[in-house]
Amino acid sequence: MGRPAGPTSDTKRLICERALEVFAEKGYAAATMRDVAAAVGLREASLYSHFPGKQAIFDAAVEHQLDRLTQALRSRRALAHPADDASAYLADGPALAEVVLASYEPLFADAGITRLRHVLEGARHTDPRCDELYRTVFVKRPLELQRAIFSRLVDAGLFSPCDVDLAARQFHGPVFLALCEGTPWPQARGLVERHLVAFLAQHRAKE
Repeated sequence: MGRPAGPTSDTKRLICERALEVFAEKGYAAATMRDVAAAVGLREASLYSHFPGKQAIFDAAVEHQLDRLTQALRSRRALAHPADDASAYLADGPALAEVVLASYEPLFADAGITRLRHVLEGARHTDPRCDELYRTVFVKRPLELQRAIFSRLVDAGLFSPCDVDLAARQFHGPVFLALCEGTPWPQARGLVERHLVAFLAQHRAKE
């Protein structure tokens, strides 16, 4: 059992959140420890008592947001990891639409995840590590989850046999494009709902 959150962990969490705001505004490369300290309301020397440097803050901020994303997905029965229980996706009608929407909403609507995406988008072309993180969070992992879901649906006889990797790319592609375009969630939600209807019509097993 982990230790209960205390003043130190609360301060580190606040630093991670404020730092991400600074990185999103200034860009990771341009932001300084002084900028982060000012955003948190600490002296720069005090900031170093919590983190050894900017890279350590960035790493902790990424971990914090990915933990939040995992919790948000699992709280609504959406997959956060390919090994998670995918039974919610065996539903039909509104119940299926609800879990599919839940799987994408944080990517569009959660302020912390949106800031993380902006930071990674701004740094990915000059920082290979940021590029890999961007691809992992917004491309590779969603495709892994879709492949796991579609494999389960095919095995259950709810989807016709198909190339699940191609199906995953077909489903995630339009949603990822909307994400890249900066589509607000209300509009993206409508797109996902229409896309789901069309996708099911193509892949659902014929009775």
